[in-house]
Amino acid sequence: MTLIEAGGIGLQATAASWAWTNATAHNPKPYFDLRAASMAEWPRLAAAVPDLTYVESGTLYADNDRFDTEAFIANHTAWGYDLRPVSLEQAQQYEPAVRNLVGPLALSDSEGAVDASAAAVALATQARKAGAMVFTGIPVDAVSVDGTGRVDGVIMNEAPIKADEVIVAAGAETPRIVEPLGVALPMNAPRGVLATTKPLPRLIDRNILLPGLHVRQKADGALLAGASFGGEAADLAPEQIAQDLVARMRTSLTGAEGAELDHFSVGYRPTPADGFPVIGRPSKIAGLYIATMHSGVTLAPIVARFVADEILDDRRDPLLAPFGADRFQD
Repeated sequence: MTLIEAGGIGLQATAASWAWTNATAHNPKPYFDLRAASMAEWPRLAAAVPDLTYVESGTLYADNDRFDTEAFIANHTAWGYDLRPVSLEQAQQYEPAVRNLVGPLALSDSEGAVDASAAAVALATQARKAGAMVFTGIPVDAVSVDGTGRVDGVIMNEAPIKADEVIVAAGAETPRIVEPLGVALPMNAPRGVLATTKPLPRLIDRNILLPGLHVRQKADGALLAGASFGGEAADLAPEQIAQDLVARMRTSLTGAEGAELDHFSVGYRPTPADGFPVIGRPSKIAGLYIATMHSGVTLAPIVARFVADEILDDRRDPLLAPFGADRFQD
């Protein structure tokens, strides 16, 4: 196996992820099922891979601008999801630093968060130990095709690397790589900005979703926050968005009044045009497999396992049925 990363491991879109593991929001049942199955995989993966930091911290939902909370709870609990209503008094007991809560509120104990960049490094390290070659800082120029029309490797720095199968898991860059092969993949890539503060004393234990602010506290005490899961306006400067996020944290969390911006990150969410993952083989060209999606952190463990099963054993899991690579083809 050969892993090729255009930048450094875990330093591109991965580093700009809030890295919240969940199966909520406006998801149809098949997508919910896939996400819920992957949530269940995260504890197993964390136990198996040294230096992979996953915390099942839970989430307090207090964003009534984004959710019809009562309908949201009813919908997800009908599917067996761990989500329950909590009173204002209970929420204040769970997260006393969170200010200005307005009900209705919901709590999930089974959601969590990942140190996504560290997880990527840990997984690449395990791959190396298993015999994989890992190249970093070298973008793939193109996928190569043999005389029969089958994919037979990639070209990077004008040099070919031969392969029996090529898996394109390149996020927002995936269309650039597969469309020259005649594979249509319309992609949206809304920008996301995250602000990280300098470390603070422990203020919150869970992922906190508030109107215009989602925030969690990392192991080192830094607060990590974003404003929107759908993307920010392109005309706003990222640094200004980050400073605005810090200002919101100061007013939303008791103890964060002196929070200072340490750094901010900008990432582009790889979102296929219909909003759902593309996972599978395009039927028009052999030897190619595509795995690209938003919510890549939530989905990583289950998708990795299912992709391996399909490539090695030609066994496609039924959970992947709605998410094949042919749905955008003419």
